[in-house]
Amino acid sequence: MDGSSLIPLETINAIEVFKGPNLDELLAKIRQETATIVPDVSTAGGRKEIASLAYKVARSKTTIDEAGKSLVAEWKKQAGEVDAARKKARDYLDALKDEIRAPLDAWEAEQARIEQEKREAEERAKAEAEAAARAELERREAEIRAREEAIAKAEAEARAKAEAEQAERDRIAREEQLRKEAEEKAKREAAEAIARAEAEAAQAKEAARLAAEQAEREKAEAAERAEREKQEAIARAELKAKQEAEEKERVRLAEEAKKAAEAARIKAEEDRRAADREHRKQVNNAALAALTDEGIDAEIAKRVITLIASGSVPHVSIKY
Repeated sequence: MDGSSLIPLETINAIEVFKGPNLDELLAKIRQETATIVPDVSTAGGRKEIASLAYKVARSKTTIDEAGKSLVAEWKKQAGEVDAARKKARDYLDALKDEIRAPLDAWEAEQARIEQEKREAEERAKAEAEAAARAELERREAEIRAREEAIAKAEAEARAKAEAEQAERDRIAREEQLRKEAEEKAKREAAEAIARAEAEAAQAKEAARLAAEQAEREKAEAAERAEREKQEAIARAELKAKQEAEEKERVRLAEEAKKAAEAARIKAEEDRRAADREHRKQVNNAALAALTDEGIDAEIAKRVITLIASGSVPHVSIKY
């Protein structure tokens, strides 16, 4: 046994030490040998004995570790030789396998190419058919929209024409009624003025008869006054009738201006709605094209866009 170690170096068998429970037994033996010494730090000899024992334990550790290191080094050398042989065998047999499989690989590659070309041709045909169907559908929809717009436009023009004709008839009827009423009123007022004038003339004639000396002068004055009043009454009646007719014409023009403004407002609102519908259509068509370009079925893509536009998909919307 080496004096600096607790285990004999010449008896160390690395394979045996690191196999099964042998290492635990060896460590237990070392501990048992150290237990026979009672440490005494009160004397120099006791302290030296403790230091010597600790050094022997350290040397035993180094002995065991070096034995294991030597064993591992040998194993690594053998493992390297085995790995090199394995690699040589793998490379050789892989090359042989590739050489044997070369005709089969070429045949399989050719079959795969033929199958790929067939799939691509079928996909192109399917895409062309879908594009043609989509174009036909869009054409039919455009025709239907054009017919509907033409019908709506014709109906709107017919309604506008009928309303304009009825408004013109109503205006003419109102003007005719107002004219008749004004004429009748003027005639009535003129007749009343004439009647009053005639009554005054009769009174003047009676006064002239009673006052013979002033008859001629008063008669002339009464006739002149009666004629003047008659003319003034007629003039007032005509002026009033003219003013009333002018007022009714002003009211009629204001009504027509109001109707024209309302018609312009309605047309502007219809134009705005049509522009909004066209804008939404363009946005939806752009979204549809993007989805179909990603391989999504056109009908499914249309359904998705319809659901989003109607607000049926939570947290998802289309920016118009």
